[in-house]
Amino acid sequence: MLRRLVILLIVLLVLGGCSDSSASFSNDGIENPVSPSLSIDDIRLPSADGVMVGGDDLVTVDYSNTFQGYIMVKTNTADHKKLKVQLIKDDMTYNYDLNVDEEYEVFPLNMGSGTYTIRWLENIEDTRYALIGTFDFDVDLVDVNIVYLYPSQYVDYDSNTMAVRKSFELTQEDKTKLDRVYHIYQYVIDNIDYDWDKVDEVQGKFVLPIVDETFEKEKGICFDYAALMATMLRVQDIPTKLVTGMVEEGYHAWVEVYIDNIGWIAPHIYFNSDEWTRIDATFDAMDKAYDGYYDTKYEY
Repeated sequence: MLRRLVILLIVLLVLGGCSDSSASFSNDGIENPVSPSLSIDDIRLPSADGVMVGGDDLVTVDYSNTFQGYIMVKTNTADHKKLKVQLIKDDMTYNYDLNVDEEYEVFPLNMGSGTYTIRWLENIEDTRYALIGTFDFDVDLVDVNIVYLYPSQYVDYDSNTMAVRKSFELTQEDKTKLDRVYHIYQYVIDNIDYDWDKVDEVQGKFVLPIVDETFEKEKGICFDYAALMATMLRVQDIPTKLVTGMVEEGYHAWVEVYIDNIGWIAPHIYFNSDEWTRIDATFDAMDKAYDGYYDTKYEY
């Protein structure tokens, strides 16, 4: 508890230089630009516009908005075995399950601009799948970071999500993106506990995070921490990656955040302009000082 109070005092001193003028300053004396406050009406939400569509009788792929960094996929029927979607670019492949019948799910185009291949596969038995359909499409992103400003299957939210509304409540008085990151980070590490029971329940399984379940229960595992924080930051127009990979203790999830501001939000978290900054809310919420390696596998 004493350590938490010391950290909070340091952070408040760091951010205490903010004023109501046209700019705020980090403790380095470097000017940070004011960022206009947003509202729920400003949230970027995906849409299936039907302009560019592919697929077959089993699956529909809407790729009308690839320039915004996403595609949308749905099953056309409930009469099928388990389905998977693969997104492939160059030598990288992302695998996803289709979990909801006859409703679009959103998948990020997180491998940059270029030519993508999409494949959909149906389960034969056990872990064996048969290729059902495939096609290529070109992606020309309007901005390389726009991918991380929209919801997706792993960071799933809309304007009615409770965590989204909490994000705006927490940041309504903030002048800069650095301030917004600080308040959201502090909320998550102060209010979400690590769910040791869930660790046992999901052992050997893949379970998608449900943002409002984490928000309501105020507990979760690393995947949940990352999805919650990514949600609350993306709706503030702050590009945030949900990252999975390895740490010394095993498979793990965290976020990386991109803002123009420069400064600290905690003694061990420093934002440098034009760089992605790692935030590991799981370890921080547990008051666990982790200084080991991070090995990134996937970014969502």
